Amino acid sequence: MLKEQLYEIIRHDYALPKGLDEFEAVQQVIGVLGSTDAEVRDELGYRILANWLLRKNFLTGSQLSILLEQAISDDMLFFKIGEAESDHVFKRTFSALLIALILIRDNREEFLGEAAFFQALERINLYCRLEKDYRSYVEGKGWAHGPAHISDAIDECVRHRFTGLDECSKLWEGLLHLIDGAPHVYDAEEDERITIPIIAMVESGKVPFSTLCRWLERIELPAEKDLISMTRRINIKHFIRCLTFGLLAKGLGKVEDLMIIERKFNPFVAD
Repeated sequence: MLKEQLYEIIRHDYALPKGLDEFEAVQQVIGVLGSTDAEVRDELGYRILANWLLRKNFLTGSQLSILLEQAISDDMLFFKIGEAESDHVFKRTFSALLIALILIRDNREEFLGEAAFFQALERINLYCRLEKDYRSYVEGKGWAHGPAHISDAIDECVRHRFTGLDECSKLWEGLLHLIDGAPHVYDAEEDERITIPIIAMVESGKVPFSTLCRWLERIELPAEKDLISMTRRINIKHFIRCLTFGLLAKGLGKVEDLMIIERKFNPFVAD
């Protein structure tokens, strides 16, 4: 779909293009999610999809189920996975945002069966382990932001009716991969986005605060002085601080327990 056609959709209050039904139109817009033009991909394509799926409620439950299967496929979320510095990252990371949109709808309307949801959860978790491109803003091409985008999808998984403690534990491991695997210090609030689904685990009552504390206690800061270890150490410490302040802001957990965790990762904190 051309940029001018996308503009036409927005100018006409997100009306369907003539001659296309809802599913056909959605498929055409999905085709621009891998564009290297940030305006086409983000400001137009994703914006239209968000409006159609969340405001206009386009597509039936069965159509959305088909769309989710497409979004988690090797042709979208896993397209050329493993590449670290290529333009294919945009298709993967904006597929993650599409997955989040579909899960938001399912959290409202409950059209997914258990098998379909658990398949999506496993694919999302696998993505966290396999993604190698952690770039945030790409000059001249806009946001890639994979860790942030997949965290949005994970947040919807956490809030899902089929998710319990076991599923949260798996998602926790996936999120830790995003912290541990980054080749550079996060610079675009990725650590904050990663903590949002973890806070939701506790806030929803699916993960007891004491369980989260045990998970945190198992994290070890790398002691080595090489650049990779220093990067991991900084990202872990930033993640812990974001999580601690996020939990405190919502009144979740005991301050003294959170301070014990904070002191483990930041021994210079004042008593």
